[in-house]
Amino acid sequence: MFKNSSIIGYILFLLLHVFFIARCVTDATHFGGSSFLFLLILGLLLFSYSRIFQEKFNSSGNLLEFSTLVAGSLLTFYLNNYLGWGAVLASATVGLVGGLLPYLNSSSQQLKSVALTVYCGTFVGMASTSLFDELHYIFIASAISGLFYIYTRGLFIGYGGKLGSVAFSGVLATVILFMLR
Repeated sequence: MFKNSSIIGYILFLLLHVFFIARCVTDATHFGGSSFLFLLILGLLLFSYSRIFQEKFNSSGNLLEFSTLVAGSLLTFYLNNYLGWGAVLASATVGLVGGLLPYLNSSSQQLKSVALTVYCGTFVGMASTSLFDELHYIFIASAISGLFYIYTRGLFIGYGGKLGSVAFSGVLATVILFMLR
């Protein structure tokens, strides 16, 4: 069943990117039918994610990866926007710290996956306060990115840009979600 969940996650991931491209090409002033489509995609994502936990699946590993992605994004966002480090330096610093984690225990697969999720979270945390003016927005963006990361874990192996695409999806979903209010 995990393979089916990955396929659902991939389809939702793809639909969100297609949605973004379609919104860039079409008139951005009319937001009626596309808002319904977006809410449908987000609802399917959350519904199918709840199904993953009903499967025999490593939910503790997922929770650790999810938590470290959120922590990496919040720390990067704080360093970037509140301490004035800048997006690149904040992301590089948090990513370096996360990347050194596997050296604590080189045989631990969990530390290797945590390093990836921290680094993915730094891409979310690179967002500016002009995009997200309050911390709860970046939390929501990183939570959605965490869901996408868990969904696409077995996909896109060997392709560059996966972590950035996952972060982009979470940020895009959050921006669109709060445009609808």
